[in-house]
Amino acid sequence: MLSKRLKAVADMVTKGNIVADIGTDHGYVPIYLVKNNISKRAYALDINEGPLKMAAKNIRLEGLSEKITTVLSDGMEQMKDNMAESVIIAGMGGDLIVDILSRGSLVKGIKELILSPHKRVDLVRKFLVGNCWEIIKENMVVDGGKYYTIIKAVKGQNTEYTDVELLYGKYLLETKNQILKQYLQKENEKFSKILNTMKESGNQNDFQIKEVLKMNQKGRAYYD
Repeated sequence: MLSKRLKAVADMVTKGNIVADIGTDHGYVPIYLVKNNISKRAYALDINEGPLKMAAKNIRLEGLSEKITTVLSDGMEQMKDNMAESVIIAGMGGDLIVDILSRGSLVKGIKELILSPHKRVDLVRKFLVGNCWEIIKENMVVDGGKYYTIIKAVKGQNTEYTDVELLYGKYLLETKNQILKQYLQKENEKFSKILNTMKESGNQNDFQIKEVLKMNQKGRAYYD
């Protein structure tokens, strides 16, 4: 059973594509994709042997060993040209995702990226729009009380993004995503309280907090 977050990740994959799941952990996403006939074949890659062995066991228990191959790999290093059409990278920081994509940039045949950073989503967006990846869709879900963003990008042309669009997502803002709206409201309340507390204590080092609130206000303006 996939978590809400991983289900949202899997739902971004184009039906029929061969998938490579980077940092697969227990292999739940490739299993879901193949089992539900979304992907005809998949590769489950992970840098750690322990999780990969668990993934192989789960794949075997589902009777999918002929359709899902486990690969011990540091990021995309063991991927070969035309091995997969869709690459999934989820559940790690944005800086690490950017590093993995940078090191795997020469792998041929990748048509789409499905990415879900748990922090610094702006770094991922900045990398994509600067490297001819067009963000065609984004989704945002709440799972276990935390907010997660899922990005789908395809080969395309560089797109102009403002700072607020890099931070919160051009697609999410323009489509007035309601989960993002909820996130922005909570963020505004949280940092407004922090700013008030700093003022009451006489703390003048409030520049970063004010910048967060300034960007937040720009984001919320899309919903006016």
